Amino acid sequence: MSRLLLPLEHGPHAVDAPADDALLHGLKRLPRRVQQVFLLNRLDQLDFAGIAARLGLPLTSVERHMKQALQTARPQGDELASIAGHWYVRLQTPQVSACERIDFRRWLDADPAHLQAFHDTELCWRSLLAPARELGHDGWYRQGRAALSLGGCSIALGLGVAALLLFGFAA
Repeated sequence: MSRLLLPLEHGPHAVDAPADDALLHGLKRLPRRVQQVFLLNRLDQLDFAGIAARLGLPLTSVERHMKQALQTARPQGDELASIAGHWYVRLQTPQVSACERIDFRRWLDADPAHLQAFHDTELCWRSLLAPARELGHDGWYRQGRAALSLGGCSIALGLGVAALLLFGFAA
């Protein structure tokens, strides 16, 4: 897999502030669990197996969440970009088989546009680093399941108390 990815000296492309803002906005609209999986991979550099073990998720869920995060930076309706994104994420999972790697190689070699789409997907992935840093700046994503549900629990508790007070005074 490492031979297929861009070399480090290729460097991230400079992305202007409006593009970063749009990417950050897209990431913020994702479900909290998807954000957490994405940030654990992108910022803490955990592999899919490490994320699955840490969060108690199946590898297929981690892979699905990563595809969803990558989609935030790609244009909608671009079928070739969607396929390249699928391959980009799939090749990072420990469950990828030798047959799948061969299929990927065949797909990549079938058309120069496939290689370009995969290359663009790698650049797209790199463009998500700055927005990821901003989204995860306080480290909330490292805290596991409790951190994700705490806000919802406090809201539910508050609504429950308000309902009790309302119905208590009405009775």
